[in-house]
Amino acid sequence: MQHREWNPKAFFKKVSPEVMALFEAARGFSLDRDAERRKADQTYHAWKALEEPRRLQLETELLPVNDMCSTHARPYLDSLARSVWGADAPDLIEASKDWSVHDLAMRLFVDAPADFMRIHQNYAVDMMEHFREYRGRRPVALKTNPIAKAQMRQAMIEHFRQYAGGARCQVEDFEGADKFAIFIYHENEMTPVDQFDDGGHVVPVWQRPVARIAAVYYQETSTLLVKAPRPPERERLRDLFAEIFVGTPDFFEDLTKTPKFSFIPMDDPGFDFPTHPADGIVGVCVTRLVHRTGHADIRRMAIDLAYNLKLDEVHRVLREHGLAFDGDLIDGVRLQFEFAKGKGRARFRTVSLHNPNNTNLRDTQRDRIIRRHLKEWGIDESRSAFAMAVPVVQAAVGA
Repeated sequence: MQHREWNPKAFFKKVSPEVMALFEAARGFSLDRDAERRKADQTYHAWKALEEPRRLQLETELLPVNDMCSTHARPYLDSLARSVWGADAPDLIEASKDWSVHDLAMRLFVDAPADFMRIHQNYAVDMMEHFREYRGRRPVALKTNPIAKAQMRQAMIEHFRQYAGGARCQVEDFEGADKFAIFIYHENEMTPVDQFDDGGHVVPVWQRPVARIAAVYYQETSTLLVKAPRPPERERLRDLFAEIFVGTPDFFEDLTKTPKFSFIPMDDPGFDFPTHPADGIVGVCVTRLVHRTGHADIRRMAIDLAYNLKLDEVHRVLREHGLAFDGDLIDGVRLQFEFAKGKGRARFRTVSLHNPNNTNLRDTQRDRIIRRHLKEWGIDESRSAFAMAVPVVQAAVGA
């Protein structure tokens, strides 16, 4: 994942001295804190006083911890705490409920670094958004496979070289309880970066920044989510995934012929986005429509709507502007979900759906609830599950 911005002053202000002492002991060093400074700033100033090579080494280690210091990551950390401390220290689990997310992340990183990195990778997969989704033609489950990874790496190197990319490429995989993911890190096109030379002059230095694309395969629905900025990479990664890991080149359906989303249910102005009380959704409203027109020179219109309009009000305002609501002519919508829990903006989740298969949905708990409702409403027409059990097979290239 792309790391969160590293701000050491803010980070160390939120880590308690007791937890920080555990990290120092585990890494074999001790910060020299100035008791004359304000207590909240003592760790930061002592940290900045470390010799730069050692400080940068430690900060590199702490980047994944910093990534997990967010509200969204708390459930992942709580789950890891139960796994790490559940048998031997149940009192620690109870105490951790009152800790800050910074203390919890740092403590788990110290106590179980390998498990922490696995949960960090799982979090990275789930938090990725703006995927293109492709449906598989049959149920199949996948496992990690070093031979397939090597084949994928070589094929993607050849692809990137065709588009002025570099020759260096790294492929990593992740196997979760319900998903299998491939991450590809590669050298992008040469880009000038301004730097100071020995004479103090600003000069351009040409570099190849490292970019990342990813494919996440969900076992239950045989759905592949591909995140890549350009169509050539998206399509190539999809095709290679099908050929190398599944063993069937045409495994994924052509969604240009059978789009993922249908907005026809919204043709009914009385449709009120029914939800289940247990899911904690207060309301759903449409905030944007992308509508095709009958005009030869206007392909689409993007219409931004006021918040909290009922669907019948959306129909009315469109009529007032000479446009009928027609689900067959809608290419995309933006829906705002309001949840009962949370404060301020945390109560809201805005979801973008655009045909044939573009969405910003992730794999968080809230987004899973939203995905289920989209299927129940008939907006997401992809299959939700298979009647048969998913067989576990190895990729065609062999284990």
